[in-house]
Amino acid sequence: MSVSSSLRQSFLAGLLALLPLYITWKILAIVFNLVDGPLGGRINTLISYLSGRDLHIPGLGLLVTGLIVVAIGWLTRMVFFKRILVAIETVIERVPVVRSLYNASRQIVVPFTDKHKLPFSEVVLVEYPMVGRHTLGLVAKRRITDDPDDPRVVVFFPSNHLHLGYPVVLHRDDITPIDMSVEEAVKFFVSCGVIGDDRLIRSGGALIPIEPAPSAAVRPRPTAVPRAG
Repeated sequence: MSVSSSLRQSFLAGLLALLPLYITWKILAIVFNLVDGPLGGRINTLISYLSGRDLHIPGLGLLVTGLIVVAIGWLTRMVFFKRILVAIETVIERVPVVRSLYNASRQIVVPFTDKHKLPFSEVVLVEYPMVGRHTLGLVAKRRITDDPDDPRVVVFFPSNHLHLGYPVVLHRDDITPIDMSVEEAVKFFVSCGVIGDDRLIRSGGALIPIEPAPSAAVRPRPTAVPRAG
């Protein structure tokens, strides 16, 4: 290996090692400036005015923003503040465009904030989309009509973004409830399947038998028909 080739490979290896660090630093710097900027500049200006000196404390806006978020989170546990939030939501529901944006945002954050408002009742394992392939799903509706004998259920198969996915109407006998709560299933989806244990294949304490997909049958070749004459 020549010296120039060795230097080129070393430079490329060093660049690949530093690039993730640089990207991470830039993202953190952007987030820091976005969060720290709105309040940090005003608070530092106020401190400089009161102290009579030109002062700048980096991260002060980020700290104050964090304290405000914690305070709001604490207030949301109080009945009086909950009533205020309900009143605000009522006003928002009357504004067409704002209502759509707000409802879409709530659908994204509800799985992380309020487990009682999750629109799913059960976690199931379904042999879907084909034989031998199993998918984790959430039961959205136990019955799609008013008929108590209707065996059809609606199962939602989310992606790791949660609010993205697709509902599928299935027969009740085609779903297998598993020993996992909806909250645990949400963590499973968000982590792309990394977070989870053997409860993914357990139902009622017993392992769910998962059979491999049957191999495609070999079709016999058609017999050639001899031509007459």
